Amino acid sequence: MLRLAIAVVLLFAPAYAWAETFSIPSEDAVATISIPENWGPKPYDGGVEANSPDGKVYLAVEMVAADDVKEAVKEGIEWFAKQGVEIDADSMKTTESNGGGASSFEMTFAGKDKDGPTAISMTLVSSNTPKKFLLIYFWGAPNDAEANQGELKKIGGTLQLTK
Repeated sequence: MLRLAIAVVLLFAPAYAWAETFSIPSEDAVATISIPENWGPKPYDGGVEANSPDGKVYLAVEMVAADDVKEAVKEGIEWFAKQGVEIDADSMKTTESNGGGASSFEMTFAGKDKDGPTAISMTLVSSNTPKKFLLIYFWGAPNDAEANQGELKKIGGTLQLTK
């Protein structure tokens, strides 16, 4: 019976995506987030970045020090420009929410990158520390972003404020 149980676990283990939890930022964290290993998460100064298993969607979560929401949004838009992502400002849609002890403001856009049309999302989350915000970025071709939406929501659901 034990052999059968071990065989079943080994058979299904590759399908299970183990997740790693990251502190954002790594020093003096204001939040944590868990990203499945099959997304290949890599920490960087101030945050963590990852690509969907199919390599078609990019995700980054970082802490931004800013005096207010407007300054944090500006920093996020400048970040996309540095990545070579052009945002169609006229396509902006916004959503605000208050849940889990944090307020968030999501902006979605159409745009383009070197590979063509892209869906872009930037979510600003207030932390429990004054003048520190979390920025969650993602972009990918519209169909690819939609195909990975379920996993992106699961990842976003692991975000926990620490301070």
